Amino acid sequence: MAMDQVVSDRDSEDEVDDDVADFEDRRMLDDFVDVTKDEKQIMHLWNSFVRKQRVLADGHIPWACEAFSNLHGRNLVKAPALIWCWRLFMIKLWNHGILDARTMNNCNIILEQYEKKDLHPIKG
Repeated sequence: MAMDQVVSDRDSEDEVDDDVADFEDRRMLDDFVDVTKDEKQIMHLWNSFVRKQRVLADGHIPWACEAFSNLHGRNLVKAPALIWCWRLFMIKLWNHGILDARTMNNCNIILEQYEKKDLHPIKG
């Protein structure tokens, strides 16, 4: 350990190990019996995303939804059940007043662009 790490005010106890957090998240989701495996997958992807991106406030949610759609869009469009779970999750956020209609539309446009790329792959 370097000397600057020894004398710093940073506490390593506050660090989050992403692998451990992902494992604990999946284990917690396994306890849900009234949810489909696709819903659990979206929950896990979202929980992991917001943890890694440090989404801490409701005001961060619109940015997070667009970033999530960009990050996972390619995989979501390949799995129709997952894309619908993601859209239903966004509707729930909208119902709670956390997500606005413009952002939902932007997210759906992002997904549609991935669908078009998937239907017409670039030949090269």
